[in-house]
Amino acid sequence: MLAAGYQPAVVKVVSYASGAARATATGQYVLREDVPLETHDGRILADREAVADEIKAWSAGFSKRAQSQDVGTVRLALPGIVDTPEGRETYVKAIAAAFEGHRHAYRLDAASDGTLEARVVFAMAGAARERFRSRMAEGSAPARGSRKFDRASDATIKDRIAATTGVAADRIGIVLKATGHGRDGVAYQLDRLVAKGAAVDDRGKTLANVADVRTAARQWGPSLRSQSTRDTLHLILSAKAGADVEALRRAAHAFLHDRFADHKFMFGVHTDKQAEGHIHVHAVITVKSESGQKLHPGRDTFREWRQAYAEHAQAEGLKIVATGARERASSQSYGPKDKAIVQVADRSRPGRAARDRAYASDPANRAMIDKARQRIAVARANPIRMAMSEADRRVLNDSIEGWRVVLRDQPGSTLAKDMLERLALARLVGAILGTIAQRVELLTKEGSDMAVTAEQMARDLRLMNEAVSRTRDLLDGATKQQFHEASARYLETLANRLDLQRLAERGVERMTRAEVEGIIGVNADRLIERANNVRAKEEGEAQRAARQADRAVEVERGDQARAGIDPASQRDLAANRQIVTGAERSAAQEAREARAATEAARMLARHPGDRLSPGLVKTDALAQLRAEQERVIREIEASDRLEAQKGQRMGPGRG
Repeated sequence: MLAAGYQPAVVKVVSYASGAARATATGQYVLREDVPLETHDGRILADREAVADEIKAWSAGFSKRAQSQDVGTVRLALPGIVDTPEGRETYVKAIAAAFEGHRHAYRLDAASDGTLEARVVFAMAGAARERFRSRMAEGSAPARGSRKFDRASDATIKDRIAATTGVAADRIGIVLKATGHGRDGVAYQLDRLVAKGAAVDDRGKTLANVADVRTAARQWGPSLRSQSTRDTLHLILSAKAGADVEALRRAAHAFLHDRFADHKFMFGVHTDKQAEGHIHVHAVITVKSESGQKLHPGRDTFREWRQAYAEHAQAEGLKIVATGARERASSQSYGPKDKAIVQVADRSRPGRAARDRAYASDPANRAMIDKARQRIAVARANPIRMAMSEADRRVLNDSIEGWRVVLRDQPGSTLAKDMLERLALARLVGAILGTIAQRVELLTKEGSDMAVTAEQMARDLRLMNEAVSRTRDLLDGATKQQFHEASARYLETLANRLDLQRLAERGVERMTRAEVEGIIGVNADRLIERANNVRAKEEGEAQRAARQADRAVEVERGDQARAGIDPASQRDLAANRQIVTGAERSAAQEAREARAATEAARMLARHPGDRLSPGLVKTDALAQLRAEQERVIREIEASDRLEAQKGQRMGPGRG
């Protein structure tokens, strides 16, 4: 069907909504362009008021469960600790111990009597599935300040502080002042924290203003493990531009009644994106059915939905077929939200020009916009998806057989030839990476008693390098880069283990720090390459931000000279001043990040084994680079300990 011009069935859940207000906003968004919405029972909703009334009726069945408490603020007091450098250091150690593995930020305050206390904002969720929990204080109303830690969390925090500072746990004062939900809760509590002075986060970064707070809230987001109630979902079905709109509406109607017969829903067809090559059906659907069952869509669910949508579309004469990304070795993955983010950043909307320019120039939004651009760029480049697992390879094998049949029946099909080449490469590259991964794991597995000599490791490493080199020559573009990065991680691990094995065979049981750094230095090319890439990227962004700030200043000067005294002109002028402020702040932040990236690249080039200072970690890319360096160092040190243990088991004079 793909060879005959059919398009892959596209079914996406782009968002969920909790509560009537957000669900109404979603429904009214779908209503845009004066598109009437049809409900599950065949009624037509023609305006915003009708949508609001419909959602209000639905809300009687919405969840009443409270949202998760994801962030908290505490006041910490250690008796007898005064405002001296030593006292401040004690507090810093106490906070680091208490909230180890949890994102946090703190501010130290000196009281009038010279003692110190701390305000700490922290994520409830920590590493290794740890989560601090709170409960309502006895006899209190559900208002601010009425919660306290449960006994287990309170004891854990105090015991950690006591072990670090020597202060008895029963003398430590720690009061939970507030809790909140999600990134908005993080932003609100961090904003209150910095309102009375700059704070420092767990990575050593200073938070001093609203921009810092918003950036931190975004960075903390993935670690919150937040749980929100889900009352409605926003589903999209897609078809190519030029498809029969009425046929698409009928197919969507049949699909929704087929898959969501026991749910309330409303849907409409949007044709405003035909110029970009597609039209969409937007549907708002209640997560909980009339019988009380909730939707929890996963990979298998989407496969079933694609199949059902394709069947109903074909019944209406539309060329749509159910197929998965694995079947096409496709890496395409971005959503309407990514596209909307980039469009607003690149092209201001009519009537919202000043607001959109301010949004695009705000440093707090830069990482989100950049990531959306990156996802779109990867999807458009569509590098070959490497089949690493056995399940992926089974899917590929079936797909290859199908395309062989197409090519046999249509010998001149360019599409069939291209797909067969793509799928064969995906299978080959995935098999090579899978084999290397298994062999490296076997050779480097801790606790393994398998006798492997340095000579055997060196032979394996040489064969792997040759296989990687031959495979890399077959690839190009983003696929080649993806394969290079994946294979380099495995080869570096084996190279490090080989150096350790050689030392062990020479009788070295424990390594000095210099020897550890030496091994890292020999195999640090990838770290240094990544550091230089980060540096080049940050320097480029700093230059672009500086040019943007200069342009914003020029625009403001021109507008100031032309501005009238009427309210509209003054509002525009105020908006432009906000843009200038944001652009200048963005340029300053980009310059700081570029300097940090330059210093990180310099340090790694000179001393690859010296851990990067937390003070240099000013971007996600630098944080990832430092984490990669830490992984390599831990790997070597762990292997060193393993060799020492083996030596102890074997006893002197053996091995």
